Amino acid sequence: VKEMLRDKKTLLMVILTPIVTLPFMGVVLVYLPAVQEVVIAVIDEDLSEASIGNFSVSSQSIALFLRDYLTHFGFLTTSEETEVAQVILKIPVGFVANLTSYEHQASVILVKRLGSPRVDQAVAYVELLLNHISRIVSEAKVYNLGKLANLTVKTEAVLNPIALRTVALTPAGRPAEAGEELRLYLSRMLAVSLAFVTTPAASYIADSLVGEKERKTLEKLLSTPISRTSFILGKSLAASLVGLVGGASSVVGAVLLYLAPTVVHSTNVAKYVSPEVLVVLFCSSYTSILVSLSISLPIVLRSPSIRAASISSASVIGIASVTYLASLFVNLDELRVPMSILLAIPYASLASAVIRTSLGELLRAVAYLTYSLVFSIVLILASTKLLDPEKMVISRV
Repeated sequence: VKEMLRDKKTLLMVILTPIVTLPFMGVVLVYLPAVQEVVIAVIDEDLSEASIGNFSVSSQSIALFLRDYLTHFGFLTTSEETEVAQVILKIPVGFVANLTSYEHQASVILVKRLGSPRVDQAVAYVELLLNHISRIVSEAKVYNLGKLANLTVKTEAVLNPIALRTVALTPAGRPAEAGEELRLYLSRMLAVSLAFVTTPAASYIADSLVGEKERKTLEKLLSTPISRTSFILGKSLAASLVGLVGGASSVVGAVLLYLAPTVVHSTNVAKYVSPEVLVVLFCSSYTSILVSLSISLPIVLRSPSIRAASISSASVIGIASVTYLASLFVNLDELRVPMSILLAIPYASLASAVIRTSLGELLRAVAYLTYSLVFSIVLILASTKLLDPEKMVISRV
């Protein structure tokens, strides 16, 4: 334990990394996209107007409508084409004539500059507004045709003969509550955050093992009556303490992740946090660090040199980081054979435990945690058989 406490700066990083990183992630996700400046040019080249029965349409009013709403959504708008415009919408000559026609289709020209998700978001808003305008004009045309034919026409029956009603269900089969998708997305972010806890802690643990070789303290340690089992269990106890610290800091960081957007952007996502997710996050963080120790132990103990041990330990950290990142895009426990074997990696099980908890599947989450914990214990016990004191002492640099 003294060995683990010797490097106080690294231990401090284990504590601070999730506490600093997670709320920053929350701010980045919610606040920064809104403050990125995107200029949208809405250019009216038509400058005309027409009517559909009693319904009048003008290109000027359409352009003004687009600019007003896009400004409301947080974008900068202009009526002229400029070099700084990332999105350009041109209303060409003849647009209104075609829009009010029963024989032709109106078209606009939309140009976007690549390189920013915020630009893609702006384009999505433009398309949404154009669809809204298209809907209004379609309703006017249907109403006018019905009036000319002396028929009572319901526009919805003509424009949307099939009504789609989507019902979201949880894996348990119950109707999903409002905000369930956001809660799931935030849980994926928490699963990814396990990498922020695991990386410094796993590096800390691996370095403590390799450090015994580098400082030549291992020879003195193994010359004492201490048994191989006691040596391994001592390292495991130290890792457990680091795991408890890392788990606690990850929970604090998770709470800040939910609170940060509320503070900086008045976006209340704190209501989506649940005690169950925080408890499982703590257990997953602790177990993740223990898993890193259990995997690093046999690798370091059997490495022919200090350099090989360091590289091998870094590989373990890399596998953990990639696995946690993958959980942001896919449910690792729903992959088909042969990719489903990835769930055998404890890191994949731990990430799945956090996600399943947010979906209300606590038993499944407990099963994943139990598997990872058993995996760690088995490898730690196996490491006691792999410890070769003589080989460790004479390891090359």
